[in-house]
Amino acid sequence: MIKILFLLLCLFRLKLQLNNMILTNLKLINFRNYENLEINFSPEINFITGDNGSGKTNILEAISVISNLKSFRNINDNNIINWNKDSYYCSGEVSNSEFSRFEVGFSFQNNKPKKKIKIDSHEIKKVSDYYGKLITVNFIPTDINIINGSPELRRRYFDSVISKLYPDYIDELNKYKEICYSRNLILKKIKDNRGDLKLLEVWNKMFSDKASSILKKRKSFIIEFNKLFIKNYLKISGEDNSPYLNYITTLKSDDPDSILSEVNNNSRIDVRRGNTVYGPHRDDYIITNSDKIAFINYASQGQKRTASISLKFSEVEIIKILKNKKCIILVDDIFSELDEKRRNSMIDLLKNEGQIIFTMVNHFYDKNILSNSKQFFVNKGIVSDGLNN
Repeated sequence: MIKILFLLLCLFRLKLQLNNMILTNLKLINFRNYENLEINFSPEINFITGDNGSGKTNILEAISVISNLKSFRNINDNNIINWNKDSYYCSGEVSNSEFSRFEVGFSFQNNKPKKKIKIDSHEIKKVSDYYGKLITVNFIPTDINIINGSPELRRRYFDSVISKLYPDYIDELNKYKEICYSRNLILKKIKDNRGDLKLLEVWNKMFSDKASSILKKRKSFIIEFNKLFIKNYLKISGEDNSPYLNYITTLKSDDPDSILSEVNNNSRIDVRRGNTVYGPHRDDYIITNSDKIAFINYASQGQKRTASISLKFSEVEIIKILKNKKCIILVDDIFSELDEKRRNSMIDLLKNEGQIIFTMVNHFYDKNILSNSKQFFVNKGIVSDGLNN
């Protein structure tokens, strides 16, 4: 009984100490259609409304760039720069955080792209030293591609979530990519009778050690993430059964010695193809039902959308649990795609999860979500404050 009371007390204290990150101010210079923009946000709910093409999503994109150092549209930085300009700048002021100011600048110097990132005016050289400090989770229409898209898209998504939790994981992924690149060069040389088999053995060992570390992190992560995904899918969908996530690896084990043995045995295949056939870079995350039937083969469009939203809610929750932080939630015009039941379920899940910044078209309003919010109106790149409701 005493142990139970102690655990409850710890949980209560944890809840009290939960860090709720708040984006208070956003500044943009030459970012998309904004030559110069400054916005002050509410710490709770914010709505950015306007017609399609007015620039609503560009504001969320800028926040995502400040948080993740890249656009959620998966495009190059030079495509973000305002027309006929050679640089962009965006910054965010944050409260309830260890750090208060995040800055990202991109420019062309001597026709070479250069990106500069700062935290509290101090320039940051390593991405892993920046990533995970200001955490956002994006709910965007293209999230459904995580369900429908390629294994590469799913790996990229889950790697980004793991990196938010463990920024050093970025360094591991980068090192693994370097190892694969160097190993592939040797494989191609051996294929052309110009390579050194002894050197390949050295790279096989480095590959096995790094692959083992990545596999273990992914497997450990997906076990905990899956519990949240199942819970959220059931709550949003109202269905009796939930699909679940399976991490499908091309390697038989995550033990480094076992991987080394497998890589050595597969070297002939790798040499013949001139690249590394097996490894974490070939793995996938597949959603199935209890009969192991792939979700994508039987799910309706509505179920797929629900699954993609459930993934993002699970991301919000696992960050809260493991980082003891409420992240900033960005929701880009997805309510119009949901029926009333799913929309209300999503609102119910979102309302206590910290600061939220929504975008939506003018004609879609819902009194349940507009109450106690701050509104902004966008018209041809001009942003004006609305009244607090």
